[in-house]
Amino acid sequence: MKIIALTSNFDGKLIYINVDSIGHIYEYEKKEQYEKHEMYTVVGTTTHNNGGFKVKENAKTILKMISDDKFNVLK
Repeated sequence: MKIIALTSNFDGKLIYINVDSIGHIYEYEKKEQYEKHEMYTVVGTTTHNNGGFKVKENAKTILKMISDDKFNVLK
């Protein structure tokens, strides 16, 4: 099992995710007409049924973390 740590977009705390349970990853940009827009990445897991976790890391970084063993927090 490989676990990576991602930063929550909500409160900045770490979220530990088993990479084997990731179902989808996509970047999202929330645009408001008169407010500053916000960008975050959604990481959907098979154990989290409300759309996924919103994290600060971008999709490219997350994919690199998954493929690189040095980001495994269970070492």
